[in-house]
Amino acid sequence: MALLVPVLFEPAGVMGWVAPGSTVAAAAREAGILLAAPCGGRAVCGSCGVRVLAGALDPPDAAELAGLNRAPADIRLACRATVSTPVTVRPIAAVRVDEAKQPRLLAGVPLAAGVDLGTTSVGVLLVELGTGRETARASVANEQQAYGADVLSRVSAALAGDGAGLQRAAESSIRNAFESASVAAGCVLADVLHVVIGGNTAMAALLAGVDVEPLSHHPFAAPQPGRELPPERVSQLGLSPTCRVELVPPLAAFVGGDALAAALSAGLVEAERPQLLVDFGTNAEVVLAGAGGLVVASTAAGPAFEGVGVSCGGPAVPGAVESVSVSEGEVVLETVAREPAQWFSGAGLVSALGALRASGHVLADGSMTGQGPLAARFSHDEAGVLGVDLGAGEIGDEACLRVSQLDVRAVQLAKAAIRVAVEDVLARAGVAAGDLESVAVAGSFGGALDVGDLVTLGILPATIADRARSVGNAALEGAAAMALDPSLFVLAEELCDAVVHVDLAAEAGFGEAFITATAFEQY
Repeated sequence: MALLVPVLFEPAGVMGWVAPGSTVAAAAREAGILLAAPCGGRAVCGSCGVRVLAGALDPPDAAELAGLNRAPADIRLACRATVSTPVTVRPIAAVRVDEAKQPRLLAGVPLAAGVDLGTTSVGVLLVELGTGRETARASVANEQQAYGADVLSRVSAALAGDGAGLQRAAESSIRNAFESASVAAGCVLADVLHVVIGGNTAMAALLAGVDVEPLSHHPFAAPQPGRELPPERVSQLGLSPTCRVELVPPLAAFVGGDALAAALSAGLVEAERPQLLVDFGTNAEVVLAGAGGLVVASTAAGPAFEGVGVSCGGPAVPGAVESVSVSEGEVVLETVAREPAQWFSGAGLVSALGALRASGHVLADGSMTGQGPLAARFSHDEAGVLGVDLGAGEIGDEACLRVSQLDVRAVQLAKAAIRVAVEDVLARAGVAAGDLESVAVAGSFGGALDVGDLVTLGILPATIADRARSVGNAALEGAAAMALDPSLFVLAEELCDAVVHVDLAAEAGFGEAFITATAFEQY
């Protein structure tokens, strides 16, 4: 039996032990280090890059060599680089997954909780069972990112034999979110008596250990994970095995219980006139109510709207830029908690593009140009990619506040996916955008997306600008409401029975509509 090889991760100072020939990414999972892998380990995104500080990795294979073309000379890709001897590495970007956190052992009142099990992040909202008063909320990274940024990457990983790992990653993420929220609330997790999880269809199925094969091919079908998790699975969430944990049923193949919970929270299910919900996320969802039942669609927007997979993106925590404006050649940044700027949240990146578009630095076709009021801030990076430093001369060297042409393209593809989904759902229901009574903009951004930016960039139709409202993380709040009022499950199941699902890829003219929708123009 071969001896295990130690891989030390700095600056966390933790070590993962793996068999010779294992990847650095595998060692990171053993060490509790979360390395994002948006491309699912295909060596094309570069997000899992690491620097070798001591020792040596095995020579790169052909796939890694191809992926390293866009990386600095001293970078290796953790998803492909393998180890045979002890080595010390430093990830370019990583999150320590700390399973040693313990809540303060303080007595508390009985609690219920809602969970938003998203593709990129996992949120928990704790509320008092008797009063419904919010006691705390927390959000953490979904550790399943190590298996790919999008739903299909994780479905493929599960079918390739990583289902158990994906299940453990989901459980660990939920557990971490609960522990963070319980510390903030000053309670113990034994106080939590009822939990409702509103999740992306695939994420919920992977959590429950249900076969996701129906999501791997057309016609796609939603796995049915069942309403309740068994006690042994509940224990893996850090909760008492007597806690009741329920899963919100999915509306369609890729329109999950999170969209249904969001629709309940935003009040759409009681609508008499057409109302629209657009949930911005890696797997974006569109729900139309008030036009004879629910009409829904999902679209693979990618993680850009959540600040992931872009040059200088990150979570909406203190210091994340949430708003950008340009005035007389000066850049004005607003950050979460007014802390020094560190990176762009998803909302901040959209705001930055809105400001660059308005100032003429981003053209309708998505091309960046240095001609304009911020000309001095534009430059090409080592790979020749044009970008603009929106924090140049104002922020310390540690901050990352650059928007590159590649970032613009990432948002461009994401916005096209959402625009097509909105247009096709409205068309299927025979509803004009101007006839919508309201539009609810949802997403776990911390700082809300600005409707003006969404209209400027052509993500939402201009005719609804005065009727759009931000509802924050409606999926999380809807799940908590269902935990407080079990009768809402009856309504949820009735809605599932009567939903109309729009399969975007099967719609005539989808390709042409998508290309048209990439333009940064109002419509």
